[in-house]
This record gives sequence, C-alpha cells and structure tokens, in this order.
Amino acid sequence: MKTNGIDFSASYPIDNIYKTQTQSQKLENFEAVLKKASEEKDDKALKEACQEFEAYFINQLFKEMRRTIQPGGLIEKSQGEEIFQEMLDEEYAKSASKSNGIGLANVLYKQLKGRL
Repeated sequence: MKTNGIDFSASYPIDNIYKTQTQSQKLENFEAVLKKASEEKDDKALKEACQEFEAYFINQLFKEMRRTIQPGGLIEKSQGEEIFQEMLDEEYAKSASKSNGIGLANVLYKQLKGRL
C-alpha cells in the first residue's frame, strides 16, 4: 500500500535494528554483571546474573518455538502485535527464571561460585 509516495507494505530495517540491539545489550549486561560479581565476590549479584542468563535462554527458546508456527488466520499480525508478543515472551522468561525455571541458573551459579 502506497500513501503519498511511501510504501507501507515494505519491511523496514528498524525491526531488525530493534531486535539486534536489545539482544546484544542483554548479553553485554550479563557480562558486566558477571564481571562485577566476580570482582566483588558478591553471591547475590552472581545469582541475579545467572537468572538473567536463564531468562535470556528461555526467551530464545520461545522465539524459536514461535518461528515453527505457520502464519495464518483471519487477520494478519501487525508489527505492534509482534513487538507486544516479544515483550510478553520476555516477561514470561523472566518470571520463569525467578521461580527456578528450567534449572539452568542454579547449575550456572554452582559452577561459577566454585570458580570465584
């Protein structure tokens, strides 16, 4: 659909920029928290960093699972709905990691604590 010379049906790179920035920021944040926890020998910060990593991992699982679902239905998903779904999945992942999730945070914590 074109309106005033602008093609609104084209896929804009802003989607990919948004996703890439947030993923790289999360990894950088995890690395920074992990480094701080190791320098200060802070168990609480280490546990939080492990939970953040588990939340990131679970969120990636959600994304890959959603990719396997065939698009379709009566109404096509809008860009806003896709962003909302990503944000909701992220919150689900955070909530799962806070309540023992899949156990990855506990395993990481035990291994990293032994090294600190």
